[in-house]
Amino acid sequence: MAQQKDNRILKVLLGIFILSLLGLGVWSYNTYKENEGIKIALNDEKAQIQEELDNISSEYSIEIEKGNALSADLTDARDRITRLVDSVSKLKTDVKVLSLLRKELSNIKRDRDLLQDRINTLEVVNQNLALENENTLAALNTEILKGQDQNSTIANLNSNMARASALIPVNFTPVGVILRSSGKQIENDRARRVDDIKVCFTLPENPIATMGVTTYYLQVINPDNNVLGENKTKEFDGQKLTYSKVIQFNYKGKELDLCELVNANEDAIIKGRYRINLYNGPIRVSSNEMTLR
Repeated sequence: MAQQKDNRILKVLLGIFILSLLGLGVWSYNTYKENEGIKIALNDEKAQIQEELDNISSEYSIEIEKGNALSADLTDARDRITRLVDSVSKLKTDVKVLSLLRKELSNIKRDRDLLQDRINTLEVVNQNLALENENTLAALNTEILKGQDQNSTIANLNSNMARASALIPVNFTPVGVILRSSGKQIENDRARRVDDIKVCFTLPENPIATMGVTTYYLQVINPDNNVLGENKTKEFDGQKLTYSKVIQFNYKGKELDLCELVNANEDAIIKGRYRINLYNGPIRVSSNEMTLR
């Protein structure tokens, strides 16, 4: 009887032990599943935080590429995020690490908002400056145009005055002449009979022209392209002029008739077309042609 009683006790104890083992197994399995769920949740949250940090870092990179005035501050903030992500990626995910990440993410978001406010303020300031510069430039261009118009008007007036005051000969006429011993000059167009070439012209009345002694330069070119008369050269502002004769006269604002002999070498007076020019310094003021038979 005692032995049977002991066997029953052993069976009861064995049953209790087996039930305990089963309970422990179920508890261990549930605990493992719960821990795995927590670990997955922690990893998911860590990945989400890292993604937010990457997005903020990308925003900073875009602003830096724009050449923003706050590029130095943006670069420091981006480097801070990079260092944080690199260090956290090497740590095992747990509640402590996530707590650190949440805190740093909160600080980084706050700093981002502050930087964004400064960027927005700078953009508004730059827009106002750009508008002010455009208005200033427009006003300056308007003043420049006014000045150009005034300068153009003055230049036109000066040009008109210069033209009005210029002493331009009229009736500029060259002829071949036969010279008599009596001093009489007879016009002729036969080269073999012509002794010299005479050039006559009239200076019209011009009260605003320069008064006083004035010098003109007469140039007569024969058919062989030789300059008759003195055949001397004078330079005006880098330009050389070969002339036949210097003509000086005292102009007093009234009409003045002038005639001059070229004093040409008779051997240079030949048949053909002659070109005659009259210069006031380097400026040709009159020209004509004639032909000797």
